[in-house]
Amino acid sequence: MTLVAEKQDTEAYTFKEMLKQLDAADFIQAMMKEASDHESRDHWTVIPRSKAPLGEKIILAIWAFKRKRFPDGRITKWKARLCAHGGMQTYGVNCWDTDAPTVNWISIRFLLVVAHILDLNTQAIDFVLAFPQADLEVPVYMELPAGMDLEGGGGSSSSYVLKLSKCLNGLKQ
Repeated sequence: MTLVAEKQDTEAYTFKEMLKQLDAADFIQAMMKEASDHESRDHWTVIPRSKAPLGEKIILAIWAFKRKRFPDGRITKWKARLCAHGGMQTYGVNCWDTDAPTVNWISIRFLLVVAHILDLNTQAIDFVLAFPQADLEVPVYMELPAGMDLEGGGGSSSSYVLKLSKCLNGLKQ
């Protein structure tokens, strides 16, 4: 199984690359789910571009796509992740702290060994949209992501921006 998993396509795709894939429709479904999940949790507000403060930097939205696989190489799901282009943020203007608390593998392995030695029950959990749980300290404005259109909105989508209320993947916060 290890050899099969190593040979599988594990590339991450940009929006344009994804559109060239044979399974682009599956990625588009994943995009719709990702956007819907953010919208249902009020991670942003759509505002007219003219309502954004004058001189405020509006950062780009970036899509990242990946096929998630079982160990034998079969596709388990198509993943679309909406990210903000944090490289467009300026330290001291719209971000101050850069922190991404994560657990390293040696800590996880140590805890699993202890649990095995002590015959403890372990469980795994997966947080959906774990990163956008944190509130933003300063307002951040983002362009509408590629492929996202406003339903029933007057004017073009370029007339609108997203005012983020929560952190998104890619922000420096």
